[in-house]
Amino acid sequence: MSWKRGILQHLLISLLLLTGTAQAQADLYVITSRDNPVDTLSAQEVRKLFLGRLHLFPGTDLEPLPIDMPQQDPVYQDFYQDVVGISLPKLKRYRAQYLFSGKGKVPLEVETPLQLVGAIRQYPNAIGYVKDPQREMLEGVKILFRQP
Repeated sequence: MSWKRGILQHLLISLLLLTGTAQAQADLYVITSRDNPVDTLSAQEVRKLFLGRLHLFPGTDLEPLPIDMPQQDPVYQDFYQDVVGISLPKLKRYRAQYLFSGKGKVPLEVETPLQLVGAIRQYPNAIGYVKDPQREMLEGVKILFRQP
């Protein structure tokens, strides 16, 4: 009887670990206003946009207004590492050099996902990212890119 209990405990622990891993790897969404004429972005376009290398939305004369979460937010860290593909120390050095050169500006920063979505709903050229958003958060916005 005790060996059955051991197997059952092992299976339960494995199931809990798998569930935790699935939740930790939630999807990242790059979003913009529904009024933005762009319908999709490639991973490369998202990367260029948030690194300041893309000065207009593709196929438009609309200047993007990128919005970031705070640097200490795990969503910020996941976005730049997983979607943009740059380590946080390298991003910091890149942005310092970029600003010093006078070529561009860094994204605006908001404190919460609700503030980010609110700004995106208000400005057609705003673009930002959220992780595993609730359905209500996506009302009034358009998903341009999704990173599973």
